Amino acid sequence: MLNLNATPRPGLWRNHDFLRLWSGETVAQIGAQVTQLALPLLVLGVPGAGAGEVGLVAGVQLLPALCVTPLAGLLIDLWDRRRILLGANLGRALALTLVPVLYLTDTLSIAALCAVAFVVGACTAVFEVAYIAYLPVVVEQDDLVEANSKLQASYSVSQIGGPGLGGLLTKALGAWFAILANVASYLAAFVLLWSIRHREPAAGGTGADRPRLRDMFTSFALLWRHRVLRVLTFQAGWFNFCEQAILTLFLVYAVKELGMDAGGVGVVLALGALGSLLGATAAKRLGEHLGFGPTLVAAMGVASCAPLLLALTDGPGRPAHVLAVLAFGLYGFGLTIYNVHVVAFRQAVIPLAVIGRATAAYRMLTYGPFPLGAFVGGFLGERIGLGNSVLVTAVLSVVGWLLFALVGSRHIRAAQPAGTPATHGTGETPETPETPQVSETSQTSQTSQTPETPEICEISEISRTGKTSETGTTRETHAV
Repeated sequence: MLNLNATPRPGLWRNHDFLRLWSGETVAQIGAQVTQLALPLLVLGVPGAGAGEVGLVAGVQLLPALCVTPLAGLLIDLWDRRRILLGANLGRALALTLVPVLYLTDTLSIAALCAVAFVVGACTAVFEVAYIAYLPVVVEQDDLVEANSKLQASYSVSQIGGPGLGGLLTKALGAWFAILANVASYLAAFVLLWSIRHREPAAGGTGADRPRLRDMFTSFALLWRHRVLRVLTFQAGWFNFCEQAILTLFLVYAVKELGMDAGGVGVVLALGALGSLLGATAAKRLGEHLGFGPTLVAAMGVASCAPLLLALTDGPGRPAHVLAVLAFGLYGFGLTIYNVHVVAFRQAVIPLAVIGRATAAYRMLTYGPFPLGAFVGGFLGERIGLGNSVLVTAVLSVVGWLLFALVGSRHIRAAQPAGTPATHGTGETPETPETPQVSETSQTSQTSQTPETPEICEISEISRTGKTSETGTTRETHAV
């Protein structure tokens, strides 16, 4: 299991493959944040476009989380994950290149933007599943929390620098040029990924051991049977629905109601992202001090309640801008701490052999609400007004957290990770393996009168012992 209390080791800084992976993702994330600001502004530049069209394009970009992610998980368990990452970055770069071409030839339309958004979303869906699956291949298990903290810090830096850079580029040269900068960032990430020297073993096994199409569905059963993963999945799905609705509304709300231009929106998002950077810095220490369960509940509470501050903004002026910065700062602080520990927990309890399928199932269920949130946000903005829509979605976010804290926290508190010797990459069984403290799930699977399906029994056995029932050899009990 994951060891939160281990003394930090210098190995991660000496891991050149991780440094290349980390650097490439940092560059790509900065570019993606530029596009996140520039693309809605391009949509608003199309004659007759408003909140509904912004929500439509955002929703189309997120649709692949539903229709592409499950198949991606199966392929990731079969193919070389590094090559999948390379292909996804190249695909995103090529698709986004069409946007400035269409703009400069005066043929840009909402339909064209939707098509580009869908391709970029599909490549991103594949990339994100493969990235989480690939990280435990190049990082030791005891370094997972630190590695995820560094990655979350990179996301925070991208949130700080990306919107500001996007706002400046959009204001100075146009939104189409800002998207061209994102193309360059994906190409840079491609080069850095290409330079990684480590080659993972052939994935998928042979014959009957190879993942099959029906194996996609066993991963959903795994998430359901594991009580902690089930709670985390429901909470993430609800939060993501509310978050996407709020983000879709805010860009339009900031421009039309708060009087911000592209540069102003970028500054607000950049200053607010300082909270994310602080959260990434404090995540590990806070987890050691409070424990796994209380840290998750508290962090999600901060992230879920922060959007209420956006509902207090009323018209243009400095007070509204300050409230917006504070809202995004608290939101980023809480969400980053939550993400660091949840991702590391999933990487610790799910076996590497099924990482792609398990991650895909989790992403489908938790990212699937993204397009619905975007559509609902745009719909509400058109029907009841931008300010009222922000308030409604913020209240829904708080309601979801209250249910998480009152109903799900008892399962989360029982899942305090316990330290065990790292086995990643060693091929050796720990001398004194510990039983994971996610005891409710393990006891249920052992005492239930209804037998599990073979696939889930095998996954449960790996999760408890770190060994396969077929060969007796140790496998890493982490992934995702």
